[in-house]
Amino acid sequence: MFVVLALAVALFVFVMGAWGVFAPGSIFAFLSGWSSKTGFWLAVLLRLCFGLALWFAAPDTRLPALLRGLGALAIVMAAALPVIGYARFERVIEWWTSHTPFVMRLWSLVAVAIGGVVLWSLT
Repeated sequence: MFVVLALAVALFVFVMGAWGVFAPGSIFAFLSGWSSKTGFWLAVLLRLCFGLALWFAAPDTRLPALLRGLGALAIVMAAALPVIGYARFERVIEWWTSHTPFVMRLWSLVAVAIGGVVLWSLT
């Protein structure tokens, strides 16, 4: 079950990265939509679910240490968000969307690579 959830996580990361590479302007608009209290708590919940899925799927993969590490990182990020608070979360989104399309494409390539490696690891 966790492998299926982890596959969904990896596919989500890969697709979001590809979207950022090919259409950085529209991903800016998508990211700006997270700048709300609902978006904040959804970000916490998604990070926690992503982290747990990767953590528990890790033993059944080709790269268990990598998936455990990524899962732990996502869990820590989920726990950190409520600590840093909504105001800082909003500032991070503003900072992120202030970058040029070129910078967004570079970061999106990182997401494509991570999503691709995790997808490969899970198959």
